[in-house]
Amino acid sequence: MKLIVACRLLLALLVDALTGYSAFCYQVSEVEQAVVTRFGRPVRVVTEPGLGWKLPWPFESVTRFDARLEVLEGRISEALTADKRNVILPFFAVWRVEDPLQFLRSTQGSLPGFRTKLDSIVTSARNAVLGRYSFDQLISVRPGEVKLVDIEREIATSVAATVRETFGVKIESVGIRQLALPAANTPFMFDRMRAERAQYAAQFRAEGQRKADEIRSAAEAEKTALVASARQFADQKRGEAEAAAARITTAAYARDPELFRFLRELEALRKVAGRNITLVADDRTPPFQLLKPDATSTPQQSPTASAPLFFPSPAPTAAP
Repeated sequence: MKLIVACRLLLALLVDALTGYSAFCYQVSEVEQAVVTRFGRPVRVVTEPGLGWKLPWPFESVTRFDARLEVLEGRISEALTADKRNVILPFFAVWRVEDPLQFLRSTQGSLPGFRTKLDSIVTSARNAVLGRYSFDQLISVRPGEVKLVDIEREIATSVAATVRETFGVKIESVGIRQLALPAANTPFMFDRMRAERAQYAAQFRAEGQRKADEIRSAAEAEKTALVASARQFADQKRGEAEAAAARITTAAYARDPELFRFLRELEALRKVAGRNITLVADDRTPPFQLLKPDATSTPQQSPTASAPLFFPSPAPTAAP
């Protein structure tokens, strides 16, 4: 019986201790910040993790805020560029609570309400900044002309001071999630892309034609140099061959001058009488004396002369 009473008493003391702990103590984790309020008025801000003491409710209460980075994804809406083009430019904003007391006073601890207000502030700043940039600075085939990074930086700078002073929130960064076009602007965008591609194609063709002309000119100059060198070499070899042939012919004909004279007369006769013409000539004039019926076709060779190198074909008979 006494054991049962002792157990009941111990259980009651334990319940009272837990109730007292929950009423008089609070705990803040390492990712939280807290504001202790007394009858709705803030009395202290807790930024360090650990265990704290307070008066029980309804005298004092603890409101906790997440100290980690939060991400707000803005609503999708259209904006107008400097050249009056409608674009859809959804954004995101990274923020965190830097002053929990100011955040509690301005939002009454309502996180959804603050998100709505922050979305409106960043949307207004985006529209104002975007109005200073043209459509070509949002999308282009030339990366150096795209100014999205500058737009993000200007939006973050324009809202940071206001949000810090009003809500005690620090804006870490603002970014563009995507770039889209309304249905009415899609044909214009396609036409613009085609025009840019055609311009680039013309530029590449001109560059290719210029390089082709350079290669063609270099090849033509090299061909001219090679042909000139080959002709010079051929002329040199032809001259050497003709000189050698002349020396051989002279040496051969020097061995029998009569044969040389006879062959020259035959050659001259072949050139004159080899055509389809009627020729009237004196048969006593060389080389026409060879056409006389009693003329010998070859002169008498001296005993020491050697045989001729070649025998010409008989010349045709000319009409008297």
